Amino acid sequence: MQNHNKQQNTELNKSLIMNQLPKLITNRFALALAMAAGLAASTVSSQAQSATATISDVAAGGGVFDYTITLHNTGTYSLDAFWYAWTLSGNNLSTDITSPGSSLGWVDSAKTGNLAISWVDSTGTAPLGVGQSATFTFDSTETPTAITTSPSGESVAYVTVAGLNAFAQNSLGVASPVFSPTLVTAPEPTSMGLIAAGSLVLAVGLELRKGRKKSA
Repeated sequence: MQNHNKQQNTELNKSLIMNQLPKLITNRFALALAMAAGLAASTVSSQAQSATATISDVAAGGGVFDYTITLHNTGTYSLDAFWYAWTLSGNNLSTDITSPGSSLGWVDSAKTGNLAISWVDSTGTAPLGVGQSATFTFDSTETPTAITTSPSGESVAYVTVAGLNAFAQNSLGVASPVFSPTLVTAPEPTSMGLIAAGSLVLAVGLELRKGRKKSA
């Protein structure tokens, strides 16, 4: 009798296990998918928007430096604003900048004064595309070493002008994490450029000499 009962219990346990097995497999599969999705979301949130930059200078005389920032869009969204020398800690330059310019035609909205530069695509028609670069220029009496010594130069790039106006930072789909332009040597004219310039000067000189001979 006892053996019969044991056999019945064994059969019952097997039946229960077989009934629960598909559910266990399904639950484990769902858990694995959820973990994979969470990992993917974490990767996207950490890499969704980013930017890097370099900065170079040319001495303009009188203690003034002409600076050029080359901004690289390394994220997954186009950029519509660039706040140089500003983070949530505030502006981080020590002297006012002058003559801000941009190859994209972006303008300085002077959001927090002249100790930072808040370049914006005011028309909404000239975004900095993914994988593309643009230059931003300004003048300052701050030296290259000083302007690239942390926290000076720490900046944020924005997907929209609204993100800049909202003082966002490191926000998915809105603003990049803080980054600082790396100081590089200003590019020198190429030898071909020098040859072309010399040829132009020579041609102009010959034309002037011809004109003088005719008038004589």
